[in-house]
Amino acid sequence: MRFKTIKCSAVMAFAGAIGAFAQQSSQVISYLEIYDLETETHQVIKEFPYLIEAPNWTPDGKWLVVNKEGRLYKISPDGSGDLVEINTGTINQCNNDHVISADGKWIALSSNDPSVKDWKSYVFTVPFEGGEPKKITPVGPSYLHGISPDGKMIAYCAFRGPENEADVYAMPVKGGKEVRLTDAPGLDDGPEYSMDGRHIWFNSVRSGRMQVWRMRANGKEQTQMTFDKDMNSWFPHISPDGEKVVYIAYHDYEVAPGDHTPNQNVQLRMIPAKGGEPKVLVKLFGGQGSINVNSWSPDSKKFAYISYRMAEEITAPSKEMAVQLYSARQLIGSPELFAKNHEYVLGRLAQMGYTGAEAASYSDGLFSGMEPEDFKAALNKAGLELVSSHTTRVLSSDELSSGNYEAAMKWWDQCIEAHKKAGIPRLVMSYSPKLDTEAELKVMAEYLNAIGSRCNAAGIRFGYHNHAHEFAKVGNTTMMDYFIANTDPAKVFIEMDVYWAVVGGAAPVEYMHKYPGRFELLHIKDKKEIGQSGMVGFDAIFRNFDKAGTKGFIVEMEEASTQNILKGLRESALYLRNNY
Repeated sequence: MRFKTIKCSAVMAFAGAIGAFAQQSSQVISYLEIYDLETETHQVIKEFPYLIEAPNWTPDGKWLVVNKEGRLYKISPDGSGDLVEINTGTINQCNNDHVISADGKWIALSSNDPSVKDWKSYVFTVPFEGGEPKKITPVGPSYLHGISPDGKMIAYCAFRGPENEADVYAMPVKGGKEVRLTDAPGLDDGPEYSMDGRHIWFNSVRSGRMQVWRMRANGKEQTQMTFDKDMNSWFPHISPDGEKVVYIAYHDYEVAPGDHTPNQNVQLRMIPAKGGEPKVLVKLFGGQGSINVNSWSPDSKKFAYISYRMAEEITAPSKEMAVQLYSARQLIGSPELFAKNHEYVLGRLAQMGYTGAEAASYSDGLFSGMEPEDFKAALNKAGLELVSSHTTRVLSSDELSSGNYEAAMKWWDQCIEAHKKAGIPRLVMSYSPKLDTEAELKVMAEYLNAIGSRCNAAGIRFGYHNHAHEFAKVGNTTMMDYFIANTDPAKVFIEMDVYWAVVGGAAPVEYMHKYPGRFELLHIKDKKEIGQSGMVGFDAIFRNFDKAGTKGFIVEMEEASTQNILKGLRESALYLRNNY
């Protein structure tokens, strides 16, 4: 099925119009892949410069069936040859819900019905060799997922009643009365018959998180089979030998329990059919369309699926640009979160086009709880170069008044040593509180120079990063102006955050001209996604990189327009790659 539970029937009708086709909002490159359980490897057998979805494996092993632009096609499992269309007559708005009968003679599919024009999905059957489909479900929306082994029954998710409740239904293939098998609150979806016909596997959100369930074919004994933590589990597919179940799992910080959207980093997992701990088989970029229907090979040794790359992420111009890892703090902002999520998050950032990263997690000699060398290795493995690091040791009121910051320098010595071990070329003091007197400014400037000297001795460049308050008046100057004028350029560079400069009432380009050569790094930031607010004049900023002495820039996002910060970082990356 192609969309989450929606209460409003008017909205549901529109969603059905969108959902009934195999369509995504962005052009993608599709990779038809096969996973081999014996070798525990997966291989791309065919690449397509367009969207295909939902492979089935025919019972005789000769074909994989996929959908493309509302039609069904078959292709050899070795990837040879081209897609061969299966004639579905006037039903040419098929979605990614299609299943092959156990004898291989016919296909059941979900599609809009052009003769009705109500933009709802119905279930049809068509001979495998093609022909005019026969309509099975008289009521929509109905989204097929299973055919009983004897070919007599279909199982599907249907939206029924005034509240459009989404539940599992069954109906004879020859037609007749549909039987409602589930009635739990929330979405029940993805029903598929076991190989002996005794059970139906499905996914349900009734526990608060989408999980895999199993019930008797008559709807009795509904039993939860997966208990995935931090993941939402969809579309259980049973192997022909009846022993294994493969399903797709979404990270719960990217999608709501009732969503199965495209273009996410997801996992294919497997459990024994009798239940047990899941095994992660594949981590891929995909989701909707990857494995919506059963795609096991007849010998139960392999299964097919589709991974994707967004074409614009590949075709947009490459650009050297880093990302401040603080942007993804909800996902990797603590040692525990970093350990759990960094492989996924860092890999996705590299896919978006980021080439480097600025750390924001140094503490007591470690980065995100990892040894410096291990932290660097984790970034490099994902394809990200560590270009700089944010940390700070602010001066206390006593240190500011006395000018004695010896204890702080001992802290910096340890910090510098850790950064040297990590091979980080730049160390940036990320924050200082607002200072109130020129005497405090003098002490702070001396402090910055002292840190810069020790960084230089270790082969590391040192910089200072501003917020908005550095542009407020302190006597006859500002913190920003005083620091630039009273620090040695050989010891201290300024990492100007252009967004905070604008919020502080300053014009970044004016500072670039006033202090040429001082801004070795820039933070490119906006209110949310880069370029959407109109607050920051990025055109002029990028034109003046040479004047400013800028050697690189770092993208930072405090928040996104949605709860999905990775979506915002992706949009920001594409904006910068396509415009600067």
